[in-house]
Amino acid sequence: MQAIEQALFRNIPKQKKPKKSKFILQPNAIDEWFDELPLANIRISTKAIYQTLKLTNTQIIPYKQRLYFLEKIHSTTVDLASNLKKMNLNRKLPLDEKHQRIAILLKKLHKQTTIGYKSVLRDILACKLFFVCPNKQKIMTLTIARIIRHHSLCLIAAYQFYNAPRNGQWNEVHQLFLLAHQKKLLNKKLLDPSFLLVEETTIQALYLQILLIAIADPYHMAQHHISSIFKHLEEWASLVAIQPLQDKNNKNTLAIDLSSDSQPTFSTLDNSEEVDNFWELDTSKLDYENLMEYYDNPEVQTTEINVELLKQLSVSWGIAPNRNHSRRSSQDNLKIAIGLNNVHYVLNNYSEPEWLQENEIKDSNNTLELKDNYSNSSFSSRNVNSSVKVNDIWGNIFQKDFPTKDTVDHSSTPIAAEEKQLLEWKMVNESTSGYCLLWDSSESVNAKVGELIAVCQNPNNKEGEWFVGTVRWLKCVNTDKIQVGVHIIAPDALAVSTAKFISMQEGLRSRAILLPAIPSLKQPKTLITTALGYDTRDQVILDEYRLINSNITSVKTKIVLLEIVEKSSHFTRFKYALAKDFYNTDNKSSSKSTNKDTLALDEDTEFDSIWDDL
Repeated sequence: MQAIEQALFRNIPKQKKPKKSKFILQPNAIDEWFDELPLANIRISTKAIYQTLKLTNTQIIPYKQRLYFLEKIHSTTVDLASNLKKMNLNRKLPLDEKHQRIAILLKKLHKQTTIGYKSVLRDILACKLFFVCPNKQKIMTLTIARIIRHHSLCLIAAYQFYNAPRNGQWNEVHQLFLLAHQKKLLNKKLLDPSFLLVEETTIQALYLQILLIAIADPYHMAQHHISSIFKHLEEWASLVAIQPLQDKNNKNTLAIDLSSDSQPTFSTLDNSEEVDNFWELDTSKLDYENLMEYYDNPEVQTTEINVELLKQLSVSWGIAPNRNHSRRSSQDNLKIAIGLNNVHYVLNNYSEPEWLQENEIKDSNNTLELKDNYSNSSFSSRNVNSSVKVNDIWGNIFQKDFPTKDTVDHSSTPIAAEEKQLLEWKMVNESTSGYCLLWDSSESVNAKVGELIAVCQNPNNKEGEWFVGTVRWLKCVNTDKIQVGVHIIAPDALAVSTAKFISMQEGLRSRAILLPAIPSLKQPKTLITTALGYDTRDQVILDEYRLINSNITSVKTKIVLLEIVEKSSHFTRFKYALAKDFYNTDNKSSSKSTNKDTLALDEDTEFDSIWDDL
C-alpha cells in the first residue's frame, strides 16, 4: 500500500502556505470567482482556470476547501478541454506549431486537475481521526474516480491524434485502480456531471472505459470513432467483469498486466513467469450480438458507430485472430496519393476530368470560391508559416484565422501537370495485402484513418502501376514522423465519373473509382463514390473512357448500386449491377408471382407530381 501511495504522490509539487494577496480557497470566494467567469469565452475561462489550478497546487490548503474548488470547476474543465481538442481535430498531421501548443495546453490542463485531486487524496489517506475526516471513504472514492476520469480524457486526446501516452501515465491509472481495490471502493457509485449517457458510475467502470479503448487499438480507428466508442463505453463498461487472475494455468485467459506502463493489451500466460500483477477480463458480453442491441437503440443510431466497427470491436475485445500474411521488411520509397480526388487524379493519367468546372461552387456574393484546384499542396506537404509572433500562448491559441483578399486564391488557371508533386513515403514493411509506410518529415500531410489511398512502387516512373487501398491505422512517432497501415483492396483501378439518375435526368457529376473483380478472392466489381450523396438502389450513370476503334471514347452506362461493401467518413464502396440486368431479373422474379407488368424505376415519371402530396 505504501509503495502505491509513494508512486501516486511523488509528482505533487512542493506546497507552501499561501500569501495573503494570493487567491484564497474559501467557499464564498470560490463561488464569486466562478460566477464571474465568462464561460462563453473559451480563451478567458481556460486561462483563468488553468492559472488558478497551477497556483493552488503549490499552496498548502485544507483538503475540504481544495475539494470544493475542484468540484466547482470539474465539469467546466472537461467542457473547456473538449473545446480545445476540437480545435485540433481533422487537421493535417503532424500538427503545426500553433496546434501543437493547443495539444500541450490540453494535457497540462488535465494534469493540473489531477494534481489537485491527488493532493486531496494524499491528505485524506493521511487522516487517521474519524471526527476530522468523517466522510473518508466517500472522498477517497470521489478523488480516485476524478483522477482516473481526467487521465482518461487526456489519453483519449493522445489517441485521437495518434500519439503515444506520456511515460508513467498508464502505470498511474493502474495504481489508482489497485488502490481502489485494496480500499474496497471499486463498485461504490458516484455522480459525474461530465458524463453524457449515464448519471452514476463507479471507479471500476471508469477504469474499464479507458482500458477497453486501449485494448481495441485506437491507432486503427478514425478520430471520430475513438470519441464515439469512448462515449458509449460509459454504458458498455458495465458489461465487463474484471478480477485478479484465478487460474494461472489457463492459457485462454484474457489477462492484463497491471504492473506495465506500456499500451494495455491482452497477454497470454505462456511466456509470463510473473503473473501476480495480472488481472483477467470477462468480455463475453461485448460480442457482436450484444453490441448490436445497443446499436439498435435509436439514440445510438444517430452516432457514427456502424456495424463494421462493432464487428471490429467485438474481435478486439475477444481473442484477435493472427495475421494471415507475414510482414517483409523493406526500405523502398513509394509514391502516394491520398484522398478520393487525388487518387482519381493519378488514375486519370495525371489530369483533371474534362467535365470538371473550374468553379464548382460559389457563395451568393461570389467572394469565396470553392473549387477542385489541384495545387502543389494536394500532393506535397505545406509549410505552415506565421508572419506574427505571439509570445502570449492565450493570444496565439485562440486567434482565429480568416481568409483575406491576399490569402484567397482566385486563380482559375490550372497548374501544369509537371508542377504537381506526389508525396513520397518510405516503406517500413509489406505483406501480400498491405504496407506499413513512414512519413519522415516535419511537414504535415493530410492522412486520416479510413481515407482512400493509391500506392505506386516505382516513384521514378510516371506510368507506374497504382494499387488502391485504404488507411487502416495511423500512429505518430515522436513529433515529426507518421506511420500508416495500408490495406490494398485492388491491384488496379479506373478513374470514372458518376451522376445520379432521377426523373429521367442526369444529376451533377462526381469523381468515382471503378475497381476490377478479383476472382481468386471472390471479390466482384465494386465502385468507390464520395462518402455522401449515394445510397443502395440508386440509379447511377457511370461514365468511363474506353478504347474503341483506336479512339478513346466516353461510354455511359446506367447501373444500380447494390449493397455497401465498405464505408468510411471519406468514401463509400458499393457492389453494383447493370440497370438492364437488375430490372430484367427483378421483373422476371415478380412475374412469377403476379401477371401485372412491373415498371422500371426510371419509367415511373407519371408519379412525380404527387410525391409531395403523400
